[in-house]
Amino acid sequence: MTSRTVSSHNDARLRPVLTRRSLRMTAMLGIAALALTACGSTADTAARQDAASGEPVEGGTLVYAEVTPINNWQTQAARFYEKSNVLNSVLDRLTYFDPEQGELVPWIASEFSANPEATEFTFTIRPGVTFSDGTPLDAEAVKLNLDALGLGIEAAQIQPNVDFAGYASAEVIGEDQVKVTLSSPNANFLRATSSVTAGLVSPATLELDAAGQSAISKISGSGPFVFESEKPDEEVVLAKRAEYAWAPETSANQGDAYLDKVVVKYLPEVAHRAGAVQSGQVDLVRGLQPLDEKTLAGSGNQVLPAEGVDLTANMAAVRIGSGKLADEEVRRALQIGIDRQSIKDTVLSDSYELAASVLNHKAPGFTDLSDELEYQPEEARKLLDAAGWKVGADGIREKDGVKLEVTVTSSNNSVVIKPAFELIEQQWREIGVKLNNRAGDNTFLATAMPDPNVEFFGTRQFIYGGLGPIFEPANNTMTHTSDPELNAIFAAERAAAPGPERDALLAEEQQALVLDKAYSLVLWDEVQVYGAHSGTHVEFTSGTAPVFQGAWKTGG
Repeated sequence: MTSRTVSSHNDARLRPVLTRRSLRMTAMLGIAALALTACGSTADTAARQDAASGEPVEGGTLVYAEVTPINNWQTQAARFYEKSNVLNSVLDRLTYFDPEQGELVPWIASEFSANPEATEFTFTIRPGVTFSDGTPLDAEAVKLNLDALGLGIEAAQIQPNVDFAGYASAEVIGEDQVKVTLSSPNANFLRATSSVTAGLVSPATLELDAAGQSAISKISGSGPFVFESEKPDEEVVLAKRAEYAWAPETSANQGDAYLDKVVVKYLPEVAHRAGAVQSGQVDLVRGLQPLDEKTLAGSGNQVLPAEGVDLTANMAAVRIGSGKLADEEVRRALQIGIDRQSIKDTVLSDSYELAASVLNHKAPGFTDLSDELEYQPEEARKLLDAAGWKVGADGIREKDGVKLEVTVTSSNNSVVIKPAFELIEQQWREIGVKLNNRAGDNTFLATAMPDPNVEFFGTRQFIYGGLGPIFEPANNTMTHTSDPELNAIFAAERAAAPGPERDALLAEEQQALVLDKAYSLVLWDEVQVYGAHSGTHVEFTSGTAPVFQGAWKTGG
């Protein structure tokens, strides 16, 4: 791995830092382009183009509806949308993954570099940044944060960040630099520093106990918004920091937020979300169901699909604890026993793209496996026959007196996950497999997650640390799968230099996970579909979070 330094001053590929006024036209064009991705009639498109014209508007309150209430705001627990979508505006990170450029750019670290072995990383800390409690976000504060992320906080019973594999230590060198040392190579470490789960908090926040670090009212970050008030299980109000002036290098808005406040409300009833936008009760809502997309767009409002470049595809992650899926031939049969196009045509909308790998199409290192994921029910039957699973009198296969009956669990965070598995249930029945569909049942999920005998977890996962942290750990409750051959590939990929060698290992990982070993039955690329009022102007991170620092409203 060659040493690479990214600087806000000398990298020609990075946009120059501009003033807010000079960037307004750029922001306007970006929002107009985003609006055009929404589905709807010609009249709706014209309405959204009109709404997207003009310069950013200063002031106002944006009301944002999330899916479920949040009761734990601790940084490393922010692996769920309802947490990360809010903390994205409260916590800054060392680096930022720019979805347009497809690479990391400076943020709190004005420069960053790695040694050829990917065991040492150096960050130059941007001057003049402060936390909301007034303390400086300097090199010493960064060191304390990195140690908390990499080693955990024993006194507060906070575990290490799973994406910081091999973290050993951090030390301040000079006045404004921090050097991180890893015990083993990890080429994914820099990318991990862009995650909301690597958000930086003040030293005083790190000294709080677990309850204190879980309370948003006590968290001090350096982000463009700060906590103002909270009504438990109802809403959280964030107010802008007027002095904010350290956005990511490529952000259109380099100053404080246009909005005065963001009110985060909770709207668990999926059927009410489009109506809340149409009635003007909310300006932005996450989690539109496909049937509501056309209705909302047709009313002159916006449907905004935010692509999850930082996530795996939606998948049925295989768990082999019950023994029924221990044979890779059985897993491969189930993979090609899914008619993905039928799912797209029946359950999804144009906002969704069918998966062609465990990685999103736009993720770095993506390998297109779509040709081998075609629906092949007859071949699936042959694989199951060869594996010794014979069709019984009721049409369900049996082996050694055990029926090929499997169960899927998932959260209700995805509006399409349950109906998708209802269709898969029918498709698998045709090849002699019975699926118990418990997708979207959060009560069942609570007991199913730690149970290795539940065969599938319908999920999508952040991949800031690569695919290894998802599939590698033996104690991983998501998959309950740890394969020595795969783990060797993960280790080699972490140690590889960027370029052809690493790309080949990423391709090998995807080939194994999706086809050869079939631990990931992939469905569609992760996307979070937002509904927005016609006067709402907002963009999204590569992790699908709204960027409220650059958002604004028109028309009241």
